[in-house]
Amino acid sequence: MKWSAYLAIAAKALSAHKLRSLLTVLSITLGAFAIVLMTSLAEGGLLTLGRGIEQLGGARLILVAPKAPERAERKKTMYVTGFTRRDRDRLARGVPHVAEHTMYAMLGSRDVTSDEGKEDRTDFIAADSGFLAAFRMPVARGRTFSDEEDRRRARVCVAGPKLAARLWRGDPIGRWVTVGALRCRVIGVLADADRMGVNFGFSWVDLLVAPLDTAADVEKAVSTSALLVIKTDDVRNNDPVKRIVNALLVDRHHGVDDFTLLDFSSIMQKFEAMFTTMKAIVGLIAGVALLIGGVGVMNMMLVSVSERVREIGIRKALGASPRDISAQFLAEAALLSGFGGLLGVAGGAAAAELASAVIRRFTPSWIGAVSTPAVVAALLVSSGVGVIFGWLPAQRAGRLDPVAAMRR
Repeated sequence: MKWSAYLAIAAKALSAHKLRSLLTVLSITLGAFAIVLMTSLAEGGLLTLGRGIEQLGGARLILVAPKAPERAERKKTMYVTGFTRRDRDRLARGVPHVAEHTMYAMLGSRDVTSDEGKEDRTDFIAADSGFLAAFRMPVARGRTFSDEEDRRRARVCVAGPKLAARLWRGDPIGRWVTVGALRCRVIGVLADADRMGVNFGFSWVDLLVAPLDTAADVEKAVSTSALLVIKTDDVRNNDPVKRIVNALLVDRHHGVDDFTLLDFSSIMQKFEAMFTTMKAIVGLIAGVALLIGGVGVMNMMLVSVSERVREIGIRKALGASPRDISAQFLAEAALLSGFGGLLGVAGGAAAAELASAVIRRFTPSWIGAVSTPAVVAALLVSSGVGVIFGWLPAQRAGRLDPVAAMRR
């Protein structure tokens, strides 16, 4: 007998017990639904976070940060600690394969007061003129400050969109804001470009950015906490750039290792490996529901065999082989689980799209995704679960004695 005939008979047999078949299908559907939905949301989070980092340079980023020296600590009195404009310019001119560079200092959350008398708190950043371009922070209104304004210590600043909305009722361009001992004029407002999960120590939309040298006049922490960010032209050039930067800074700091180099290429590799592991764990947890559904399939098929003993005896008496009987019940189990898997995959994909649409209302940078590997895995596993858990009832049906079965 062909498998098409097995499936036709299986559909007829299952339709005779609609409610029982529906509940069994539902158990498989929920498992496949969970696999597709949870894995798709995890993949969407990974894509969103990955795009946010990639927009900044991704694996091509190298961060040079200050740290406590571990050797030759006494020599640090021979030079100005921290990074200076001279360090930045020397690295820019003396290091090949550098596409972009910037220097900034995170000065923490500070109290700010507008010229309207409104008070608030925001992240205060002291940065050079290349900071906003390097971090892909576009200006929606006004302009950013220039290198010349930074050098002559102009009292200007750029505000984040959330801060500007809270401090001023009208156009913030040209208004004044005070942070600590610095009073500066707002010349630009950033666009709303929040990057979910990407954190460089400051908010992307709730911040105040002032020129580096301007802030250094009133904030001593600028010179000691400044960071250098270098973006190479290709990730393959990260290692030679790091070696040259390390040599230049060791020479500049007289052998004192008061800095550290963070290579984002290795960080990104660890990040991707971690998220791959997390997606696998999420899929395995959701897959437990499929195993529970498989137990439901086995239970239903065992009940079906016990109810159809006389039918099995008659079919064997008419010439059906044990293999035909086993194949018939195996087809019913596969049809149950396969149909449940299809419903679960379709529902999970639809739910993932709906969830992504809802998330985007609150987080516009979210990237919706339906995980293709999860869809394939859910279909294969759901069908496999039906075959595996339907095997025992099918074998039991095939081994029934036709004479004893017809007497029942």
